[in-house]
Amino acid sequence: MSSDVGRTASARAGRAGAVVASLACSLAMAALPAAASELRTDLKALTQLRQGDQSRDFEAPAILYGDLGLRGLPAGAAVETYFGLAHDLGRNEGLFTDLYAASLNVPDAVPGVDFTVGRQFLAETPGGAFVADGGKVRLALGELESFTAFGGAPQYFEPTYSSETFSQDEDIWGGSLRTHRLPNSSLSLSYLNQARDGSTLRRLLSTSGATSLPNLPGLPSFYGSVSYDIDGANLDHATLGTQVFALPPRLALSFEGTYYKPQDQGSYVDPNFQRREDAIFELFSVSDLVQARGAVHYALTTALSAFADYSYQQYERLQGDTENGHIGGVGIDWLPQGDGLEVVRVEYYIADSGGGQVNGGRARYESQVYERLVFFIGGGVAYYEKATNREDFALSTLTGVAYALLPGLVCELNFEANSNPRFDDEFRVGMWLTYNRRHQVALPGLGGDA
Repeated sequence: MSSDVGRTASARAGRAGAVVASLACSLAMAALPAAASELRTDLKALTQLRQGDQSRDFEAPAILYGDLGLRGLPAGAAVETYFGLAHDLGRNEGLFTDLYAASLNVPDAVPGVDFTVGRQFLAETPGGAFVADGGKVRLALGELESFTAFGGAPQYFEPTYSSETFSQDEDIWGGSLRTHRLPNSSLSLSYLNQARDGSTLRRLLSTSGATSLPNLPGLPSFYGSVSYDIDGANLDHATLGTQVFALPPRLALSFEGTYYKPQDQGSYVDPNFQRREDAIFELFSVSDLVQARGAVHYALTTALSAFADYSYQQYERLQGDTENGHIGGVGIDWLPQGDGLEVVRVEYYIADSGGGQVNGGRARYESQVYERLVFFIGGGVAYYEKATNREDFALSTLTGVAYALLPGLVCELNFEANSNPRFDDEFRVGMWLTYNRRHQVALPGLGGDA
């Protein structure tokens, strides 16, 4: 019980620290002169009336996502925030209140130095993407090279972090060196140290790169990354991908392969929860995962195109106990008038694994012919067979209309009708409000009137 209270207090302290750090830096700069600033307001409110999947009670979850930003502060600084609020109006229950980002970025405080403080998204190394309370400093080493140092305390939001039995007392730090010296290419070398409860969890040494060859037929491009865990002495992650055009520009081909092995025990489940690097992955594998995906897109005419994609997954539950999976689909995109104001997509897909097989089809029509109005209708049917010899159908439909009430303010109403083994007939009514605007504002102390 005390550990849960400690984790909650630590999380709250981290959230408060991120906000305080960002606001304090913003206020400290307010005395400096600057031109008018730009206020970005991106809000999205959505609610849905439905019957609960588990409780079968009436539910009306209402969720508000806010992405607010202020640019044009002294030294080119910008404040970024992103939050989510949710409440179930039907059951009168609070769902979540989360602050995903609250950061201050200053790109020109010192020539060649760019720093960001507060709660932010850190993804400076392959295999290491975090929302963290911390800081990041980027130093320009000439026109073509840069060095970035970062550190902070990762923050997790349910249910992406699995069970609460895992400690959220983590810290990360590292750095990356990037260069663009080669034509049409980029290359980076990076290091990430991640610790949990004071013990090292991962020490990733990584390299990544991308290049394009615009002078060759097909305009080929390539990208890849490799991460080695020094702490676990194993290859943690590797990715290689390419894209090329044939019969330019009508045929596009792409391929990507990935290898992932976050832990190295292979034949047993680590009983120490706090030593599990990827808790969700370890629910179905304590070894490795291999993925490969290919896709093709062909423009038959200016208004009609066809596409196909296929992916293959293989993972070992334990060493020597492998599981194979296949996901694929084919379809067409049609523009009835050729101008993109009407779009029709029809697709067939299949998924197959040791747990069973799913065959399905879906179609969608969307129209923006009328000014300020968008109408869409779609539906799908899927037939599945489980390894337990159980089989059934699932049907789903979605119809909606969106209308621009004012510049930047859009309202959408939609209706779902579904039928599946859990619900013989299920109906859901939803409403979305989206507000996106940019405002020029003059703030006190920033060179303009209040």
